[in-house]
Amino acid sequence: MEQLGGILIATACGLGIALALAVWWLLSPSARGKTPARAVKRPAALREGSLQIRRVLSDAESAFYWTLKRAIGDRWVILPRVPLHRVFRRVEHLPREMYTMLENGEVDFLLVHPRSWEPVCGIELDDSTHYSPTRRERDRRKEALFRAAGIPLLRWSMSERWDVEEIATRVSVTLKAAQKAQE
Repeated sequence: MEQLGGILIATACGLGIALALAVWWLLSPSARGKTPARAVKRPAALREGSLQIRRVLSDAESAFYWTLKRAIGDRWVILPRVPLHRVFRRVEHLPREMYTMLENGEVDFLLVHPRSWEPVCGIELDDSTHYSPTRRERDRRKEALFRAAGIPLLRWSMSERWDVEEIATRVSVTLKAAQKAQE
């Protein structure tokens, strides 16, 4: 009797294993000759010459960069055209228009600490497009993001003449005021 019970258990285990293997084989993509559903179809290779290299900065932005570099020296690292989602991390719900600015906006220049790489100040260059109502609203949203994070955002007009000493003073005064506000 004991022998019969052992045979029945062994047979049931063997049938269970055989059934599991059969189901696995039937569900396996390779058994059906199909690729898995999660496989991504790759685009055809790009033709040579189908892309052009773009300059990162315009002539005016480049001129401002070098003036700013002379003004601040090596005290801060200057990063041009930084996406805002690389500067800020959302920790709470944001209204749709603020979320859109965070995800799609960028700051013209970002000053970061040379060791920690933490942002210390944003800088915007305003051209004539910044006078339109739509652009003013986008600027307001960008300023709100910087203000909420406690990072100053400075603005210079592209039409003004940039003076090295004036830029150095304005950046220094602004960063000292921001530091005092955080204390």
